Amino acid sequence: MLYGCEAWATTKTARKKLAVAQRRMERRMTGVRLVDHCSNDWVRCVTKIKDVTETATRRKRSFAWNIANASAGKWPTRIEAWRPPTTRPQERPTTRWTDDFTKKLNFRNWPRSGRQEAHSSWCNWECDNL
Repeated sequence: MLYGCEAWATTKTARKKLAVAQRRMERRMTGVRLVDHCSNDWVRCVTKIKDVTETATRRKRSFAWNIANASAGKWPTRIEAWRPPTTRPQERPTTRWTDDFTKKLNFRNWPRSGRQEAHSSWCNWECDNL
């Protein structure tokens, strides 16, 4: 379910869809139907599965820290630093992969912040799913 989540540009809608899909799968695994009126918390306690959105966010942060601390010649660093030669259209901009970090850290040069912090503190912000 989380294959390649490190590179997702997640929106609130996408995170909500992931959470709904996970709850449906957990209900299916436990054999509980919606008609049974069992809470999501109860189903989560029975299955003991971690939340998908939190796991995806942590994996994305870990990948971002690895990019920030990689040498300049590595391809993920070069791809992240690349900017297209054209301008973006005059409509609402699409969500970029790095928008989560720029919004959370309040500045655009998030790789510099990633180089200054330890891996554990970078990956364990409070998980508010940005």
